[in-house]
Amino acid sequence: MGTKRKSVDIEEVCDTSESLNADPEIRIEGKSFKFNKRITEAITHFHLRSLNTFEKRWEVQALNISSEIFTEFLDTIQRYNENELWTTENLLELWDAARVLQNPCLIRSVETKVGDILSDENFVTIYTKAKRYQSHVLCVARSFLQRLFAKRPCDMGLTRILTYEDFSYFLREGILNVNSEDIVLRSIFEWAENFENQDQNSEINKEDQIKKPLDRKTKVLCKKEERVENKSSNLSKLLKSSRYGTASLQCLDELSKHPLCEKDQDVKLVFEKAISYKLDSSTHGYWPPYAMARNDPDCRNVGVLAEKDQVSTLILEAHSWVRLPICPLHELITNVTVFDNELYVVSRTNNESLLFLYRNDDWTFVADLPGKNFIVVSKGIFIYAFDSTSRSVKCVSPRFTPVIRKEIKFPALMRNPESALDFDKSILIFCSTDTDERSAVISLDVPGHEWTYVGGLKGSAKNLVGFRNETTYFILQNDGTVSQIVRNQDGSMEFIFIEKLWSISCALRGAFLYRDTLYIFSNSPTQLLGLNGIMGLFYKFEFWCQDLGASNFVQYITSI
Repeated sequence: MGTKRKSVDIEEVCDTSESLNADPEIRIEGKSFKFNKRITEAITHFHLRSLNTFEKRWEVQALNISSEIFTEFLDTIQRYNENELWTTENLLELWDAARVLQNPCLIRSVETKVGDILSDENFVTIYTKAKRYQSHVLCVARSFLQRLFAKRPCDMGLTRILTYEDFSYFLREGILNVNSEDIVLRSIFEWAENFENQDQNSEINKEDQIKKPLDRKTKVLCKKEERVENKSSNLSKLLKSSRYGTASLQCLDELSKHPLCEKDQDVKLVFEKAISYKLDSSTHGYWPPYAMARNDPDCRNVGVLAEKDQVSTLILEAHSWVRLPICPLHELITNVTVFDNELYVVSRTNNESLLFLYRNDDWTFVADLPGKNFIVVSKGIFIYAFDSTSRSVKCVSPRFTPVIRKEIKFPALMRNPESALDFDKSILIFCSTDTDERSAVISLDVPGHEWTYVGGLKGSAKNLVGFRNETTYFILQNDGTVSQIVRNQDGSMEFIFIEKLWSISCALRGAFLYRDTLYIFSNSPTQLLGLNGIMGLFYKFEFWCQDLGASNFVQYITSI
């Protein structure tokens, strides 16, 4: 049979006209506490009423209670009352007392009540104390913040006091609902500055005085991620968890000069990579996770392909094709490219070509391009159109007049170009030779526009495509051979064989990595060797083909 708990109306303490002449000292389990007057009166009233003692309250000069009585007193907290006995200030005093007493049940009781009163107004105060105590309240606070940060725009001012684990969690999970990634990056640096400016030795001493180790079996703690002690490492990891590639170039340039950036090589490399990506945002066949828009339900990755006069997009998640509106001036689309994250096509008509831009569900004519047999690569500030007929490269800047800003003549050694791929700070051109068993490779430096003979490549240069992940570039030849492109310390390049995906040659039109999948498009079918993927590179691949002639196949980030 259970024990019936004594019921005491704690609000009566606020109705009595009697009060103590001075705040007496309260002893709990032999330890002295000096609470504020309101808490002292409440504890005294509760204790005397529970004992049915009618001793006048002003005769009470000292009170000695057990932790069990103190826990029962805390259990009377049911709700806010009109006299505001259970305010944030009062609960925090009781919380401090519970931690000093090191009673797990008592701590659990008061921390549950602290979590219940968490609000916008008291969040900073409660979270700061919970962080110092490494309390279970941090888990409640994380759920509270998750709801708060879902609002748009969320209040990023709160992030400066967060623990590394909480801030990292919100960045990784994409919960922060902000209008610009600039705000996120600046908040990360504010967090790092706040963390740097804290007197760590003072904090440790304070924790040693207040927080004693509890029995391991009765600890009430959040499950923590692995603690990272190095401040600089924390900063770099937070930055890498953000979508820093979508921040403005101005913000990236400004923060790259921050003193904390100068101290940490990892942080400096993050900004070098981001700025390089922004200046070369049309890197062929790869959009890294840090460059994906945050919390944009209308933004999705697609593959883009053209056949004759029709441009279509492959919705990657749905594995379905959607046709874009047809432009009446398109006769035969020969090239599709992405420049500054906008879609351009080259359409051939008679002896010249036309450049079109797709924007706002409509096609806009940009310029005439003399010639009709182009290999097109977008890189940096230009769309490079390699023209075998004139033996030159047309550097096209579609937002300026005239659009052809420069024309570079082929070197004498470069004959029969078949394919061109972006690689690092250059464009690689793969040329046919007298035999399909060997190809010649030429490099065009960008933006210096210097030609370099790279050497030979085993296999055909025809229908060769490239793809990359965040750090490494690869080529895929028409016979299914996957090779890694490596630049040596002396500047030379080599092609390292990785795997063979099929054995019969096919007319490749493009390939790119998205998440753990390699997407491939070909103008002809082939017999796959049954491989699920390549360890460490991609988990599986999707092979699409059709019998009709098609343009090149590229990846694109678009709004629905």
